[in-house]
Amino acid sequence: MKNINGISLMMLFGSSKGSSVEGAGIYLETGTEQKLVAFQKTGESGKATFAYLDKGVYRILLDIPRQTGKLEVKEVWSGDIQVGYHSEKKWYMFQELSGYFLVRFTRLSNLANSNITPMYELDENQRRGRIIIGKLEVEKKFGSLTLELLAHTQKKFFKLTDKYKNDAGMSVIRKSR
Repeated sequence: MKNINGISLMMLFGSSKGSSVEGAGIYLETGTEQKLVAFQKTGESGKATFAYLDKGVYRILLDIPRQTGKLEVKEVWSGDIQVGYHSEKKWYMFQELSGYFLVRFTRLSNLANSNITPMYELDENQRRGRIIIGKLEVEKKFGSLTLELLAHTQKKFFKLTDKYKNDAGMSVIRKSR
């Protein structure tokens, strides 16, 4: 934070903003029966919103297009955080063969603990390589959430994970493949 003539300016260097991922498939399934409840593709902003969810448990699955150019994975990294969730910031960070990503959850409403339970699993039915990234429990009618999918360069992803790997709000999930 910088103060110039009584005006506070926040410097955004090192922010978590990456490149919006357009066209990623976002699926919500019931937690027990694994029935599809809702599907959306992310728009230009990389966002998808799910609203008016009934009481119950839901799984969040992603189908992400492979990134190209400067966002392309050039080497597989087995560092400290391949998958992590920051419960205070509501950030889900993960590395995949398709890229380096951060999911930001916002507008959480009527959810148990006002949060997402992070997971990392390949869809057991192996449907087109979908990834299960979490589950949520809607406590009463009209639950909602918005997620924003951002792609990062390898360098930026490493900086983010290094910055937060020892933060008390960060949980690391080990990948099982």
